[in-house]
Amino acid sequence: MKTFKPNNLKSYICSHLFMRERTVLLVSHEDGDWIFTCGGADHTDDDWKVVGVGHLLSEDPTLNDCADLEIDYEAERSGIGQPWIRTAINESNC
Repeated sequence: MKTFKPNNLKSYICSHLFMRERTVLLVSHEDGDWIFTCGGADHTDDDWKVVGVGHLLSEDPTLNDCADLEIDYEAERSGIGQPWIRTAINESNC
């Protein structure tokens, strides 16, 4: 079974997730960093927080489906319970 380890694995999240206003719709594993966002385009440089991935997993254990995401790939979904679509980051930014 895929799972993020350890629970305190550093992850960057947008303020919408931090405030529990939205759900995770985009997971990025860029340059070895884990980034979880709501997928919205309304973020500023000051919108980012650092948390242990366990905080996100306690809200949504389905995020473990992305635990094997390769470096420089991202996974996106339309909603909780929907399938993750994986793409290389450089391909998605073309």
